[in-house]
Amino acid sequence: VANFIELEDPFENAAVQVIKQAAAKSNSDAGDGTTTATVLACSMAQQAQVYLSTGVSPVELKRGVDKAVETICNNVREIARPIQSKEDIEHVATISANNDRTLGSLIATAVDSAGKDGSVTVEEARSVETSLDLLEGFRVPSGYLAGAFVTDERRNLVKYDNPLIMITDYKLERVDELLPVLEIADRSNRPLIVLADEIEGQALAALIMNAVRRKEMNSGIKVAAIKSPRYGEDRANIMADLALATGATFITHSSGVTPLDVTMDMLGTAQTIEITKSNSVVVGGAGSASLVDDRITSLKAELSQTEDLYSCGVIQERITRLASGVAIIRIGAATEIEMTEKRHRVEDALEAVRSAQLEGVVPGGGVALIRATSGLDIETDNAEQAYGVELVKKAVFAPLRQMAQNAGLSPDIIQANVEVEGGNMGFNFATGLMEDMTEAGILDPAKVTICALQNAASVATTLFTTSHAIIQRN
Repeated sequence: VANFIELEDPFENAAVQVIKQAAAKSNSDAGDGTTTATVLACSMAQQAQVYLSTGVSPVELKRGVDKAVETICNNVREIARPIQSKEDIEHVATISANNDRTLGSLIATAVDSAGKDGSVTVEEARSVETSLDLLEGFRVPSGYLAGAFVTDERRNLVKYDNPLIMITDYKLERVDELLPVLEIADRSNRPLIVLADEIEGQALAALIMNAVRRKEMNSGIKVAAIKSPRYGEDRANIMADLALATGATFITHSSGVTPLDVTMDMLGTAQTIEITKSNSVVVGGAGSASLVDDRITSLKAELSQTEDLYSCGVIQERITRLASGVAIIRIGAATEIEMTEKRHRVEDALEAVRSAQLEGVVPGGGVALIRATSGLDIETDNAEQAYGVELVKKAVFAPLRQMAQNAGLSPDIIQANVEVEGGNMGFNFATGLMEDMTEAGILDPAKVTICALQNAASVATTLFTTSHAIIQRN
């Protein structure tokens, strides 16, 4: 929503764009906390103007803010506890999905079924119903090479049981390069799946001809070819991991083995393979479980030593594939607008759950920040820095006060009640009662809370340490 807010006055709009960065950064860092970050940033910026009008140094004020934020964030980490159950996941997902219990429950089931390192993806459904598909398999981010391979016309996919799988980084163009593996598939009377760097020309024509003959005359070999996934090293890694998961030999130029040398023991297999236009899922791969576990352990060690964000993402994706958990949430909606809105809520909720799994959860309803600030005693270098600390201590109440105002209640009374109670006690705006936030299932990911405060402070201090603005006029 914040992305669409633009003001007519260019100077006011410049400030709005800065504030929007708090929401955007919180969303990208933790998947949620956009509203909290915005409310905190506005509170800090407004209070700062009062101090600045009395001659307080903006630089010293900022230093005080930074000291307070660092201490409070450390306190939030101490308050946090690990995710303990599927119910915890559901509570986090429900709140992040704008209190949609149906979506929260669906997301919790998806995350729980996929496992810690599993994959949960979001796709658009072809109906108005939102559903969940649970698959235990290795997911390849590429689909069938030609529509002729489709075996299920209604679902527009290829599905084979107990297939033979050949994986190679060779470019296949000639029929003779496929003859050895085709003969093996024919003798064993099993479907054949081919994943190569490229398949074209006579080689592709031969595979398509077999597929067509199988459908039209019930003769020929059951075959399908998968498009080569991605590019370069990423492609090679996906192929190598799939070979490991299925027990296949990865036939590469560097190995000295060619497609002409293929034997039965070089082919992988699985219980089932499903290939859509854009994805392939191999279920029940015949690879060694211990070797797969060793690869996952090795990748996790590599991940811990990697700082580049892109490389971290690639490694985590490989771990996810090998972990053999795939859950697909299919979003159903009556209109495109509803589809977009619902999909964004599901994606945000998934990110919030992932954040909670990484750094734990804290009491929600604005309570965590308030408790992390309670009794805060920070040593400052001067009175102006102390003003910055006080500024943050007041700002942490802003989310609670805003919720009270939205509910038509007195922010002062609600704040006073929460301060008096202490512990995990907070105000449940759904029931209108003071309750233990943890027991009520009102939980926030610690990472979301921390990122919201950090990003709010960052944009607020940017605003009050800026003396001039340069505006481009049309």
